[in-house]
Order: sequence, then C-alpha cells, then structure tokens
Amino acid sequence: MQALFDELRKHAQEVATELGVPSFYARYEDEVRKSLHYLNSDETLTQLHTYVADQIEDDFGHGHRHALLVTRDTGALVLILARTFDLPEGILPFIMRCAQAAGLLHDIRRKESNHAAKSAETARQVLTQFLFSWEEIEDIAQAIANHEAFKTPERVSNRTGQLISDCLYDADKFRWGPDNFTDTVWYMASFYNVPIERFADGYDHGIDAIRRIKGSFRTSIGKEYGPEMIDMGLTIGQRVIQLLRSELARR
Repeated sequence: MQALFDELRKHAQEVATELGVPSFYARYEDEVRKSLHYLNSDETLTQLHTYVADQIEDDFGHGHRHALLVTRDTGALVLILARTFDLPEGILPFIMRCAQAAGLLHDIRRKESNHAAKSAETARQVLTQFLFSWEEIEDIAQAIANHEAFKTPERVSNRTGQLISDCLYDADKFRWGPDNFTDTVWYMASFYNVPIERFADGYDHGIDAIRRIKGSFRTSIGKEYGPEMIDMGLTIGQRVIQLLRSELARR
C-alpha cells in the first residue's frame, strides 16, 4: 500500500510542477521574501520558532513545514493589506510579529479535537514567556481560534487584530491548494494507516470540502488569489484519483 501512496504522491508533485507557481507568489514575490526575512531576523520570532519546532511533528501533515508556510503567507498578506490601513508610524513590525506568531502556533494542538480553540489556549499560555503584551497575546489567540474551516469566526475586538485573524485564515487555506495533494493528504493517510480502498472511497467527499473552501476566503487578496490555488489543487486531485482508480481496477 505504501508503494502505491508513494507513486500517487510523486504523480501529484509532477502535476503541480506542470501547473506552475500560483499567481499570488509571482505577483507578491517581494512581500513573500520580506515576510521570510522578518521571520528569520526578529529575535522573539526566532525563539518562538525554535519552541514550535520542538513541539510539533510532521507526521500528520500539519507540522513544522506547514506552520512555516502559513507563517510566511500570513506575514505577506499583512504586508500587502496594511497599505490600506492608516497605521501609526512604526507599528507595522509589531503587527507582523503578532501575525507570524499566530502562524507558528496556529496548529500547535492540531492532533486534538477542536484544535483551533485548544491551540489558542496553548498560545495564551506559551506567549507569556515571550515579549508580547496582554493585548497582543489576545489578538494572536483570537486569530488562532478563528482559523478553522467551516466555522463562523468571532469578530475580533480591534481592527489590526481582525487583519491578523483574516490573514491567518487565508494563509492557512492557501495550503488547501497544491500543497494538500503534494504533501498533506499523504502524511494524513499514512498517520491514520488508511487502507487504499477506503482512501479511494472517501476521496470525492474530501474533494467536495476543498471546493467549499473556494468561497470562504476573508481578505480581498485571499478572495482574488485563493480560488486559483484551490482550482490548481483540484486539478492535481483529479489527476491523482484517475491514476488511483486505474491502479485499483488492475487488481
């Protein structure tokens, strides 16, 4: 079974390469680069990153790599959208720090039920050890609590906190595009030891959930670029299931 999963994952990666880079990353390459630079140069975030790397595992598809991609894209979205805000001079680095902290911690309890709420509570506890004010910790925790799909988000108590919340959600849902089929789904199938036939039987249900994500993006940039990522993921998914069903038909 694992050999077939490996073949399917390789096929998914080949299709993703064929489709190319989503438009968001071409259009906002500079913001993505700046977000990564900020993550790697801010001392508080560097310490928090080290903590998170020790706490999460990659075997569930929502581990260290996933957290870094979400953190990177959350920061990029904040940089893009903050231009429309009348922000006091010098405040953007503090918003970026909160946004990227939310990205790093958003799935810290991913393997547990009601993981968004539990990750938010863990974030409240962990961040008291770092250089965040009580108000910043609450913004981060509220964003994390709001990132779960198919649940109505709570309104955040302030404008910049709402920005962080919406950017975190969209960055996380960007991962439901190509990343879902090149990485996540295979880690999860392996973690749960899913029989290949049951994997095939449940595939269409999973695809339906991904289609529903297309209309859920919360920021203007997410609404513009997120659906393309989802469509790219769906294209990969369709090609993968065709191969899987061909292989199963030969058995």
